[in-house]
Amino acid sequence: MAQETKEKRIKIVWGSDENLPALYANHLYVSHAGETEFHLVFGHLSPPLTMGIDESELPDSVKIKPVAKIVIGPDAMRAFVRLLSDNLGVFEDKQKGKTNE
Repeated sequence: MAQETKEKRIKIVWGSDENLPALYANHLYVSHAGETEFHLVFGHLSPPLTMGIDESELPDSVKIKPVAKIVIGPDAMRAFVRLLSDNLGVFEDKQKGKTNE
């Protein structure tokens, strides 16, 4: 006697992000480890104050402070890139609408 299997759909719902800290990043570094994952490192660079100083006093380098590292698989990366592209398109369309007013 064959056992009958039933499928049940389970809804996936995002939890609240209100207690999640909002981090500002103005730099992004992406690398990948083999064929299994992508590493996205978000960082913040605060440029040094340079007004009123001689060129000889400028630093040789400045450091980017990493603020978050996200590791995702290839399928999530594809979805992430698609979402970013779509969202950027919506943003740019809105910006064009503001400049035409």
